[in-house]
Amino acid sequence: MGWCPVFKAASTNWKQFFCKIYLPHVYDEWRIKTDQDPYCPLGKLMTDHLVRNLEIKLKQQSKVQPEFDGLGALSDLRSGLADSVKFLTVRHPYERLVSLYTNKFKDCVSRMYSNPDGAMVKIFQLYRKTEQKFSPEEKARLIEEARSECLKPLDERQIDKDNPYMNPMGATFKEVMQLIISNFMNRVGPDFHWIQVTKSCDVCSKKYQVIEKFETLERDHYFLLKILGEEARYPDIAGSHDNPSVKGRNPHELVFHYFSQLDENMLWDLQAVYKDDFNAFGYNPHFRVRKNPYNIQKSQCGTRVLGIVVGIFSIIYVLLL
Repeated sequence: MGWCPVFKAASTNWKQFFCKIYLPHVYDEWRIKTDQDPYCPLGKLMTDHLVRNLEIKLKQQSKVQPEFDGLGALSDLRSGLADSVKFLTVRHPYERLVSLYTNKFKDCVSRMYSNPDGAMVKIFQLYRKTEQKFSPEEKARLIEEARSECLKPLDERQIDKDNPYMNPMGATFKEVMQLIISNFMNRVGPDFHWIQVTKSCDVCSKKYQVIEKFETLERDHYFLLKILGEEARYPDIAGSHDNPSVKGRNPHELVFHYFSQLDENMLWDLQAVYKDDFNAFGYNPHFRVRKNPYNIQKSQCGTRVLGIVVGIFSIIYVLLL
């Protein structure tokens, strides 16, 4: 299997699955730490996989084991991917954004974005509007106080009502979307939690045999593992063959709740950011606005896919004649 992880699109499920199979000691530790989100060290998973393959190769060749050759192992991995079933899981772009916000930014629950140089501090510096004008030193002090409180559990925080960076505590949804749009417009490298799937997984040039959709995950898991002949071995992730999930769903009401906080220009900005994902995977923005300032067209990837489909139907039509 060759997997391209898409954060906020069932990536935790797949990381748990791979760690359960290949890193059972790490998986067992998770089961004890029930107060923490499940986390799989992908770097360790990859390194262990490469080392294990190298050891098997050397054993077959009856050679003395040398130092781990990372470049050689990666070369073997790339050649092996050519014969692998490559897959990824996609999700409506706006659902991904809402999941990102509620899981990482709302109430500043995630430590990874609360570091001194993290995204939340940058958002406070750039987008948090205050009635008072603070000196750079005072502003830095207030932000640091808010950041320090963010690192505490929710029930232990001491909220200073006079500190604008604690009211609200954590970045707002609109502020996070402002950062994402600004990074896109200024060509700043996106974070993997909100990067476009078409960009991170290079779907226009890579030949993926299976593209799962979050909306029909159980059914698609079963389809993928059936291709591999592993549906009976891993029923916990394959779902039920007798009653697969086949009914899609619209984005959750939570999406509309958060996106209603954005103005029309921001809606168009976000549609421009994720236009390739919308076109490549058949999703709709689900919002009607008066005008399109960017004249958003089909992406090159989407155009190629459409051309292929039209070509196939043309061939079928000619054959039928």
